[in-house]
Amino acid sequence: MQNLLLLLIAASSSSLCACTAQPVAHVEPARPAPTIVVRKPRGEPGDFVLCKDGRVLVFPAAHPQTCS
Repeated sequence: MQNLLLLLIAASSSSLCACTAQPVAHVEPARPAPTIVVRKPRGEPGDFVLCKDGRVLVFPAAHPQTCS
């Protein structure tokens, strides 16, 4: 009976030790957010029109166009 009691105590203490010896999670530094760079287009300013038939007309702002 005494051996059984010692066995139970040894088993419970070893399982407690196993629970506390878990690997530590490593925290990675946060990555910087991607940067969106907006550049002024070369040439003259432009504009566009969405036509009802699905076409997209792109033209210089100085010479506007229509879908017809």
